[in-house]
Amino acid sequence: MPQVNITEDSLMRINTNVGALNASRNMFVNNLASEASMRKLSSGLKISRAADDAAGLSIANKLRTQSRSLTQASSNAEQGGAMLQIAEGAASTIQKIIERQKELITQKSSTGNNSTVTATLSAEIVTLQGEADRILADADFQGASVFASLAFQVSDSTTNGTVTVNAALTLTSLSGSSTLANADTALDAVNTTLANIGAGQNVLDYTVQNLKSAVVNVRAAESTIRDVDMAEEMATLTRNNILKDAAQAMLGQANQNSQGILQLLR
Repeated sequence: MPQVNITEDSLMRINTNVGALNASRNMFVNNLASEASMRKLSSGLKISRAADDAAGLSIANKLRTQSRSLTQASSNAEQGGAMLQIAEGAASTIQKIIERQKELITQKSSTGNNSTVTATLSAEIVTLQGEADRILADADFQGASVFASLAFQVSDSTTNGTVTVNAALTLTSLSGSSTLANADTALDAVNTTLANIGAGQNVLDYTVQNLKSAVVNVRAAESTIRDVDMAEEMATLTRNNILKDAAQAMLGQANQNSQGILQLLR
């Protein structure tokens, strides 16, 4: 009768092939690992499902939400800057109109040589005032007046997240009977508004720069958690495929070893 090498590992048992079961289990585990690697490589995501890293997914989702909120805050600041540009353009035009009105008031005040054109000068002052009032009323951004106390949300937090610019403007109405002092008062009001607008534009410019930098940093932080390292994962896939093939070979070997027991029955 041929010699059969029997070990302590129950090779004499034919109902339960422990070696085959172990090889089958290892092959199943390696198959799962290979599938996980292929899923990550095909999606480019280290966390392609919650089971991959539940805690990491929670952090990555919070970072993604933060980056989207900061992106919108940056957009708010940029639109705020555009709104202030409209206000600046209108205020600058009104300021030029008042300069012309003051020039006319100065000319009209010299009654010694301009008494014959007083009515004409007064009419131009009134006409210019009508245009200044029209510009003030028509200056708007998406239907909202640009000459108001403007608040822009420039953060993803409710604490210190708003930039407020006082662009309100109340015009002093000038007429043919207005004095040089009245014109100076009107000019002061417009210049104060222009100063507030300029300060607001500077703040928003710096805010946009800061927000864009913050968005880049937050997205980079999310990437380290969510995105897969392709080279590392490819190496992992190769290792898992080799282990899977080895487990499959060992399963065949375990099944073949069981056939040796049949030699005892001959």
